[in-house]
Formats: sequence, C-alpha cells, structure tokens
Amino acid sequence: MDAPPSYNSLYCKIIKAKVTSDGNVDFARKSIGIVCNSVIATVFLVVFLAVPIAAIVIGGLYLHDCPKQKYIPIYLIVFGAFAIVKALLSLGDKCRASNNAGEQEESKPKGACDAIIGLFLCIWFILGNYWVYTTYKHFSTDESSDEYCQPTLFYFSFWLITGTHIVTGLIILLCCGCCISMVCCSNKPSYDSFSEYGV
Repeated sequence: MDAPPSYNSLYCKIIKAKVTSDGNVDFARKSIGIVCNSVIATVFLVVFLAVPIAAIVIGGLYLHDCPKQKYIPIYLIVFGAFAIVKALLSLGDKCRASNNAGEQEESKPKGACDAIIGLFLCIWFILGNYWVYTTYKHFSTDESSDEYCQPTLFYFSFWLITGTHIVTGLIILLCCGCCISMVCCSNKPSYDSFSEYGV
C-alpha cells in the first residue's frame, strides 16, 4: 500500500493554495510564493551563484585587457559582486523564513535593501548592454591594437547579457502561458475533490 503524500510536499501546498484562493490571481500569487520558498528555488539560487563568481574571476583576470572598452571588465566585476550579495541576502531570507515559519517579522528594511540592489543591477545591466553591444564586431584580437579586447572577456560578457535576454524572454512566455491556461481552466475545484490528499 502506498504511503499518503506528505502534507509538506510542494504539490500538496499548491493544491491547498488552489482550494483556498479567492480566484486565479490570488492562486497565482500564492503558487509563486510557495515555489519561491521551496528547496528547489534554494538549490537553483546556489547553482546560479556560479555565474557571478565566474564574472568576477574573468573580469579580474582581464581587467586591463580591453582598451577598446575599458568598462567591460569593470561591468563583470561589479555585476558579479552585487549579484552574489543579492543572492546571499535572498538565501538568508529563505533560511530565516523557514526557521520562523509561524512568526510574523518586519521585512521592510530587507525589502528596501533588496529593491535598491535590484534597481542598481537593472541599471548596471542596461549600461553593460551599451558597453558590450557597441563594441560587438568593432574590436580587434590583436594585442598591440588600440581596438583590442581580450576575446574570452568580451564573449563571456556578450553571452552573459544575451543569455539574460533569452532567459527573461522565456520567463515572460512561461508566465503568459500560465496566465492563459489559468483563464482557460478557471473552474475552481471543490474542497471535497482534494480531501483524499488531506488538504
């Protein structure tokens, strides 16, 4: 005989959110909160720390190796440092939230700090777009040239920015698809249909 599903599983939490939500928007808000506070999100956060660390390392190694656009290595170092700080703050918030599951705590200072870092990273990303894309196909790999930019440095920056655009586009498409599917399947299930899960 199969064991009943754990009441703390991600699936059961989402089912409970669907049953207790006041509509599709409320369900979407609750579901996103559940997924963002899950162990899966924490694992992805730790894995994604590799990219900012690589940005700092590459930016530091080739700090003076791009006279064509001297801000590209600086962009990588600053981006990496602030992305790590933001990720560690988020990870700390998740750990505190799991330890203080039943307690309400004041989160305005943490939220303000997170918003300021997020705004800075957004502005810094726009500047990085300008520095990298204006240099694209306008630099030399000849080290003696004034137009020189170290290829590893440049292409890492280029694909970091381009990859961010691609991932953002995919997330937007996924969100649109979820919204469309919620509108199409807007029948709210009855509480009785989920009672077998103990929700």
